[in-house]
Amino acid sequence: MSENRKSVELGVFLPVGNGGWITSTTSPQLPATYEYNKEVTLLAEELGFDFALSMAKWRGYGGPSQHWDITLESLTTMAGLAEATSRIGVWGTVHTMIFHPAVVAKMVAVLDQISNGRFGLNLVAGSNPVDQGQMGLWRDLDHSGRYELAEEWITVAKRLWSEERVNHEGKHYKLDDCMSNPKPRKAPPIICAGASDSGFRFTIKNCTGSFLLGSNRDDFVKTGLRAKELAAEVGRTDFKTYGLFTIVPGATDRQAQERVDYYNSGVDVEALDNQTREYSSDPSLKQNTMAKRFISQGQERNSMSPAALIGSPETIADKLAYIVKNADLDGVTVIVPDFIDDLKTIGIKVVQGLHEAGVTTTAYAHQHGRLS
Repeated sequence: MSENRKSVELGVFLPVGNGGWITSTTSPQLPATYEYNKEVTLLAEELGFDFALSMAKWRGYGGPSQHWDITLESLTTMAGLAEATSRIGVWGTVHTMIFHPAVVAKMVAVLDQISNGRFGLNLVAGSNPVDQGQMGLWRDLDHSGRYELAEEWITVAKRLWSEERVNHEGKHYKLDDCMSNPKPRKAPPIICAGASDSGFRFTIKNCTGSFLLGSNRDDFVKTGLRAKELAAEVGRTDFKTYGLFTIVPGATDRQAQERVDYYNSGVDVEALDNQTREYSSDPSLKQNTMAKRFISQGQERNSMSPAALIGSPETIADKLAYIVKNADLDGVTVIVPDFIDDLKTIGIKVVQGLHEAGVTTTAYAHQHGRLS
């Protein structure tokens, strides 16, 4: 066992959209229901996961799989899961273009009470023009303008969490003697997945952590180290980075690859084309790193992220441990095809392998009687 131990948080990215995270007619056709997501979250809590996160999505991509045509709203979902659970963190997502910060400030205060301090907030500054434009809520801002709005948004929210009366007149919001009570016992963990330098700098300045993706192993490492480098430049030694990983396990490496091949045999090209079209309509596409990842997936006709970790639990643990250590990650967020059986595999067998590779998790300690 490695003596060079690294401790990470372990989270699950909930399947609040039908079909989960694989765009295929042959992958598990997961239901976008509260009951299913509650079952997943309770399992994650039982396994010792640290948090469950839900996305915000307003429009699906159609196709034969009707990918994400049904989605749960994030904050109300997490309010229910906060009541249903007792230990695991419950993190919800907000698009800053859609919700006024004063409205969310009060919602977060209530979620803080329901969860007894376990709620976290994921901020999204952009998305795509079609998703929010269908409601007339997309703002025609360039890439830097979206983060400018998001920074004003979170500044207002934080003031409402700590000040009795707030007067604010900015470019995007105006508050006159605004009162917001109750207040959370403390500001929640705030995360963002902005991946450009502008996104990283916004996140480092205003949030407690960043969600990271990579196109392959080396890209994950490069991105993780870049985020830590930018944080160090402004003295943020407490800043956390969370890698987001699609994981497809199998009893053997071959069986895991056979699962991926089967899902790719049913790839929903129509849904991917719709996804590509929507993200390609962004005038600031050149700076929108996340949009380019979605477009690349569509162009390559992949049913899932090309950076997916595929293999036996031992293989996945080795691959994951390498990225965690070399990218200096503070957390791992998991996407799987089947959020019951596969999550058990990750939460037990892969967690065991991570421990043997020198990566410590609450889940391992929880399962081995080192936590109550």
